[in-house]
Amino acid sequence: MRALDIIPDFAARIHAGRRVERFYGATDLPNFYRKPYGPGWALVGDAGLHKDPYLALGICDALRDVEYVAGAIGEALSGARAMDDALADYEARRNDASAAEYNENVAAARFTPPPPELLAIRAAVRNKPEEATRLIKARMGMIDPAEFFNPQNLQRLLRGSQAASV
Repeated sequence: MRALDIIPDFAARIHAGRRVERFYGATDLPNFYRKPYGPGWALVGDAGLHKDPYLALGICDALRDVEYVAGAIGEALSGARAMDDALADYEARRNDASAAEYNENVAAARFTPPPPELLAIRAAVRNKPEEATRLIKARMGMIDPAEFFNPQNLQRLLRGSQAASV
């Protein structure tokens, strides 16, 4: 509760309140992929792919998945493909699209230290806002990761970082 005191107005409101129940938290949440379809049903978001809420990616997963599954169902209903084939492709697309974020989220939720290579890249972009933005966008899939994580770009950044620290 003392941590709240750094924001006096907020702290005053909290201290004036009365807690009526204990605080609840969640630890060791399961992380899993489910088969996201069957006869007459399909799963999107956390229902088919659940991970710790640490990076708050659930709604992003749901929006991505609903777009993929709607496309698959549309193909099947148009007669272009069998429903099972279209939904199997939905599952493969979902798995491919989510794998990097899934692994990153699980590592972040476990507070796994970043690898030395990533720490070096972070240090190299620390005082370069445009490059830092590109790093985050590449890691979050907002730009093609190869656009940032290619050997030429990384060598340029790391070389510039070493020269700046000398």
